[in-house]
Amino acid sequence: MDSPRSTFDNLDPQKQRRVLDEAQREFAERGYHQASINRIVGRLDIAKGSLFQYFGSKEGLFAHLFRRAVDEIRAPLRAIRDAKGDEAFPERLKRVFAASSAFAAAHPFLWGIYRRMLAQEDFPLRATLLSEVRAEALTFFRELLEAGQAQGEVRADLDPATAAFLIEACLDRALSAQDSPLLDAGLGLSSDPHTRQARLEAIAEVLCRGFSAPGIAKGAAHE
Repeated sequence: MDSPRSTFDNLDPQKQRRVLDEAQREFAERGYHQASINRIVGRLDIAKGSLFQYFGSKEGLFAHLFRRAVDEIRAPLRAIRDAKGDEAFPERLKRVFAASSAFAAAHPFLWGIYRRMLAQEDFPLRATLLSEVRAEALTFFRELLEAGQAQGEVRADLDPATAAFLIEACLDRALSAQDSPLLDAGLGLSSDPHTRQARLEAIAEVLCRGFSAPGIAKGAAHE
């Protein structure tokens, strides 16, 4: 017998996308507890039982939606980290910041759900899902830093775990500031896309200057 997940995965991709888009909209606009399965299926014009067949429960739908979003952003970031060639660590970090910003801007409902989870402690699976996201991000940045150390671009005496925490914290704040002038504090991240891109690159550059091996940092300072 098919599991709820495999039943959903066997649907036509266009129908899958419609279901997830409506679920994103509902959870982002109303939070978890006020979100209504009835409203979701009403907009989709499908039977309520179908949604429960796909995901088992409202909590199952939310968990699937959240993990699917993590999968969507994971692929392009890993491609940047694992890219072969001569791209230096600073350029990779800038591309990571840009890709993360573009994802948040292109998926406002998903980003809204994440922001709600940070602010509301009564979200189901909150600790589990946020822990997964944090662990994924910290591992990603630690591996990126270790690759930079192996290439002689990042200081050998730098603790990758500590530096990864700093990068993740800066990026999370920068992304939150994109749609919140109060968090932006006048930096320009909540401004037009061109200004936002320039400010993200500046933040990544500041971080990289602190991480860079002495000779590289000195050379960068005179560019």
